[in-house]
Amino acid sequence: MLTFLREFTISHSFAPTAREVADRFGIAEKNAFYYMELLGRKGYIRRHRKSPRRIEFLGEAALPVPLRVPVLGRVPAGSPREAIELAEEELLLDPSLAGEGEIFSLRVKGDSMEGAHICEGDYVLVRAQETAEDGEIVVAVVDGEATVKRIRQRNGGIRLEPANPAYPPVDVPEDALSFRIAGKVVGVFRKL
Repeated sequence: MLTFLREFTISHSFAPTAREVADRFGIAEKNAFYYMELLGRKGYIRRHRKSPRRIEFLGEAALPVPLRVPVLGRVPAGSPREAIELAEEELLLDPSLAGEGEIFSLRVKGDSMEGAHICEGDYVLVRAQETAEDGEIVVAVVDGEATVKRIRQRNGGIRLEPANPAYPPVDVPEDALSFRIAGKVVGVFRKL
């Protein structure tokens, strides 16, 4: 039941009522109250009587403090265009999803990465770094224009490959001064 309470609270941003707990476990509502009281006596939760959707998780059951990831703007998953670097909003994520390093997010515009399950309107979670391994998906900047593509090392340069056959790859010469990797895509989030 504690796991259900935590997962419900994380996914909905509020706690379930005793009726929702009862429905989930197929028990009477009074039994749901009993089990939640038991969790309270054991020190896992603190319920607030006047706010049925407010449960505070205590001790080892405490919820992690969400990581605030700024959404810096939109990045094309099509032909490269300048990413709009405005902090439009922020995503609140479980810190374990982000990993190490400086993390930011961009909202995807376009469909060139649909084959990699990155669709228009998705948010890509990006670790800021200047290098990437062959085959990783990156946010690359070419001639001042940003794009999301899979990076491939080629003799004499780099190829940025889309994951949609309707789009051509972008070949970047090895000596290009106007190319840089802004970061590696480490996650994709879709708001439903």
